[in-house]
Amino acid sequence: MAYQSFARKYRPKNFIQVVGQETVKKTLENAIKLDRISHAYIFAGSRGLGKTTIARIITKCLNCEKGITPEPCGVCENCQEIEKGSFPDMYEIDAASNRGIDDIRALRDNVSYAPIKGRYKVYIIDEAHMLTREAFNALLKTLEEPPPNNIFILATTELHKIPDTIRSRCQTFIFKPPTKEQIKEYLKWILENENIPYEEEALYLIAEASEGGVRDAASILDQAVIYGSGSVKVETTRQLLGVIPENIVNKFLADLKEKSLKDMVKTIETLDSEGYDLNVFWQQIMEKLHKAMVSIALGQKDDIFSEEDTELLIYTLDIFKKAYLEARNFTEKKDIYQLAVLKLKFMKNLIPIKELLEKGISVQAAPQTKETKQTEPKEEKFDIQKAILKIGKEAGGIVSGALKNASIKEENDKFVILVEKTIADLLKSKLDIIQKYFPKAVEIQEIEIKPEKKKSKKRDEAVDKVLDLFQGKLISYKEE
Repeated sequence: MAYQSFARKYRPKNFIQVVGQETVKKTLENAIKLDRISHAYIFAGSRGLGKTTIARIITKCLNCEKGITPEPCGVCENCQEIEKGSFPDMYEIDAASNRGIDDIRALRDNVSYAPIKGRYKVYIIDEAHMLTREAFNALLKTLEEPPPNNIFILATTELHKIPDTIRSRCQTFIFKPPTKEQIKEYLKWILENENIPYEEEALYLIAEASEGGVRDAASILDQAVIYGSGSVKVETTRQLLGVIPENIVNKFLADLKEKSLKDMVKTIETLDSEGYDLNVFWQQIMEKLHKAMVSIALGQKDDIFSEEDTELLIYTLDIFKKAYLEARNFTEKKDIYQLAVLKLKFMKNLIPIKELLEKGISVQAAPQTKETKQTEPKEEKFDIQKAILKIGKEAGGIVSGALKNASIKEENDKFVILVEKTIADLLKSKLDIIQKYFPKAVEIQEIEIKPEKKKSKKRDEAVDKVLDLFQGKLISYKEE
């Protein structure tokens, strides 16, 4: 049998096995129990958090042969086929390569047919943000009037690129990275199932290197087992991950305390020439600085720094974080990190305000010039029409139309919307959306519109003229 990587072999098969994502799991389980499945979902979050995995689990829950359940059996033919990706009613579409309008039109044509084998047809659109504008518009028509027994799950790493028109028709779930402890426990579970010896500290290093990605953690663990000749040890894992030895990290931090910038620059040069990953080294340094800062703040002892170094730690950590973000997208990482070290030389020019005041130096605001007055930010006035437009995009045209025709008054602590009863009921049902776009509390008040009395038609002018001419009196008058 061909070797299966840990990431594939231990891909969660049910909600219980999913690492983290407690809110997402509980909501979906309850939706299945209560028979309140939405026709469309958006799963958003960084890579390797379980978006497509949970999409497959939902497919099992709805199509398991034992019935609709939040705990699919995993052994029936339908569950097995979903696991292998060969279930005829599950369609996994990679939007990165099938992003055009023709692909979505084909999907739209397919939804009109009944499921082949299961109860529901499930469409999983991965990297959904990659769809073209035309493709999104074509998909929108299907989401507006979804056929029965069809469910759409859009997985994306960039939620902001999904159009609002699509988002408003889907239930959105945000997938957050699990904790390092949760990832470590997941790795332990894999190794104990495989009977592979390990050291817990090595698993913590892998969890840290994965940056919250469960799939990435499983892939690194695979490498660690191979590199460690069938076991996972701290020493071999450090070598695999390019983690810099503790003595070099501590020497760099000691040089920082003594402001030996030349030695710090030389350390970076040496590590780069020896082939170490400087990003990993910089992460280690930042983590140590952060821990030292927290320890000092809590009145605890740190091995290198003391309370008098608090200001140094704050400014250094700020400079080093900016350098790390720059270096991730820069080829010559060494140059960025060495420059960050050299910036520390100018920290002595930063004099605290307290010290200035003690020396009797007054601190005054710069005088306002014509130019500075022009550049001062003006308080933006609340625009009701703009707010109504935004509400309409989220709540629909009927709501925005009702608001446009309503009487809206601003009082001291609230906005009062005056409308007749039938319209008031509609607006009250959408009050949570309306409130989002108003800067004060919103109160909807009902008003009674009295029917207008029918006005009698004016008498014919010719009749009046005849009466005036002959000084007559009107006995009776009949309108046509």
